[in-house]
Amino acid sequence: MWTRLEPYKSSLILLFALILGGLLGIYTPTFAIQLQPVGQIFLNLLFMIIVPLVGISVMSSIAGMTDLKRLGRIIGIIFIVSIAMALIPAAGIVALALWYNPAQGVTIDLPKSVNAGAGNMDFVSMITTSDFVGLFSKSNILALIMISIIAGIAIGQSADAGKRIAAFLDDANTIVMKIVSIIMKVAPVGLGCYFAATMASQDAALLMTFARAIGLFMVATLIYYVFGSIFYSWIGGGIPGVKAFWRNAIEPSATALGTCSSLGTLPVTIRAGKAMGINPEIVDVSIPLLVNLNKGGVAMIAALKIVFIYSVLGLPFTTETFFLAMLIAVLSAIIVGGVPGGAFLGEIFIVTTLGLPMEAIPILVVLGTITDAPATLINVIHDLNAAQIVERFAGKKSANSNIHDLSVSENVTE
Repeated sequence: MWTRLEPYKSSLILLFALILGGLLGIYTPTFAIQLQPVGQIFLNLLFMIIVPLVGISVMSSIAGMTDLKRLGRIIGIIFIVSIAMALIPAAGIVALALWYNPAQGVTIDLPKSVNAGAGNMDFVSMITTSDFVGLFSKSNILALIMISIIAGIAIGQSADAGKRIAAFLDDANTIVMKIVSIIMKVAPVGLGCYFAATMASQDAALLMTFARAIGLFMVATLIYYVFGSIFYSWIGGGIPGVKAFWRNAIEPSATALGTCSSLGTLPVTIRAGKAMGINPEIVDVSIPLLVNLNKGGVAMIAALKIVFIYSVLGLPFTTETFFLAMLIAVLSAIIVGGVPGGAFLGEIFIVTTLGLPMEAIPILVVLGTITDAPATLINVIHDLNAAQIVERFAGKKSANSNIHDLSVSENVTE
């Protein structure tokens, strides 16, 4: 039994720490508030590493895709499919959450000011800065991601000079990931203390909002898993494609739930794709790429986190906020979700981009931790559907014999 729980070990420890922190905040608020500096130290450590983490990881991942130009048609289809498979579940979960408000009128009072929801979001300032120095601020994460993508493409297209820079970025990325792993060893203590301080001034009814939000996500995941898979496999191969998918979907689904890892499930996913009758060359290229880029489960939970935190903060969810939430969901799925070892990057990305108080981070972490397994399931299973679609629109003979040289970063945040 303990062996089966091993993939969930870190999540279970973190979840236990958050639950313990929440209980301390509710039943011993005076003591819990004194723990706030401990949690703040942990968050500050994350904030200090966030800029090099995002910049180096994104550039390294993009620069490693050296054959993008040669495989232009296939890569283009993969990107389009990945964006669509992020937008569809994200928009769906937003609609469900707005219809069935998980907060049910429960609001929290955080001590710091909130800049979100003012109706004057400046998209120019979100995706660009007026000078290079501005990229070194955690408040400009979106701009940093944009320039890192451009830089990564430039490095990948710079022949031998690009290869040398890419090798340097790989080494730098290894070091940054080691720093992150050291910081994350104290994550249960840091986030537990911070959550305790946050809950100390809140109503216990807030706990029920978590249960409702998580229940909503589970139901949405089940619906999307079944009907989304039918729809996508029908697009990819008609009725025969649907039948081929369901004949081979159980093993990768069970592996995804058991490992909570898209990368860990990759060998099973590739085998299932070939068993479905998809061109092996398409499978060998598209599925490793899709593991990095196609994360509908990440997009779903990112969108739900935004609706949830707006609801419990009592902020209006405007049309402008909706479109910004869709942008964040897509970037979370394609970029943030693929940053190696970028634990809590998604929460920090949401909070800094929307101008929310930092106290919201542990609240969002609770949702992300509990929903990790079903989100991974969606990530994995729709990679097979996406491969079906890629084969249909790229053509069974579009891939040539040397596409196996494609270099794809296998560092994935689960």
